[in-house]
Amino acid sequence: LSSINSPYDFNYIPIHILGSIYERFLGKIVVATAKQVRIEEKPEVRKAGGVYYTPKYIVDYIVANTIGKLIENKTPDKIANMHFADIACGSGSFLIGVYDYLLQYHKDYYQRFPSKAKLDGCVTIDGVNTLSIKQKQDILLNNIYGVDIDTNAVEVTKLSLLLKCMEGETQASIANQMTMFNGRVLPTLDDNIK
Repeated sequence: LSSINSPYDFNYIPIHILGSIYERFLGKIVVATAKQVRIEEKPEVRKAGGVYYTPKYIVDYIVANTIGKLIENKTPDKIANMHFADIACGSGSFLIGVYDYLLQYHKDYYQRFPSKAKLDGCVTIDGVNTLSIKQKQDILLNNIYGVDIDTNAVEVTKLSLLLKCMEGETQASIANQMTMFNGRVLPTLDDNIK
């Protein structure tokens, strides 16, 4: 969705990288006095014992062996009633992993049940049933919850989840979404991530 003239292609930057970068600096603050500037750990980080970034391969393994087992052979309607929370979400690496897993599960489900895909609002692109923006939003709002004591980490989590929601979208699909839902493309995550 970036400008055609942009020197950056964000399609090649994995979303979890945002969290990794942020968490390297998450637990630190700059303290300035009249004579010096120093970098210190935030008081809540010192008290909690540190901030740790979980590598993606570990997140993927844990999600597949917990969430994966829990939703196995369930329909999207049943999954819509489930809630997955990370009560110390940091910059959201586990929540992004869960959201990604749920999106992939839904895509696979709709490939196996094409008649259900049409009923549930999937769009067909090159003969493949794909989740609409609305479906991706619904999965995000119905299933994903997180809490953290660091407000900056919460904002990074929200941004990362919204970027994941927009992954694979085009200007045409966004224009269609704006027409159908009165100009709102991205959901508000204030009730989900606190």
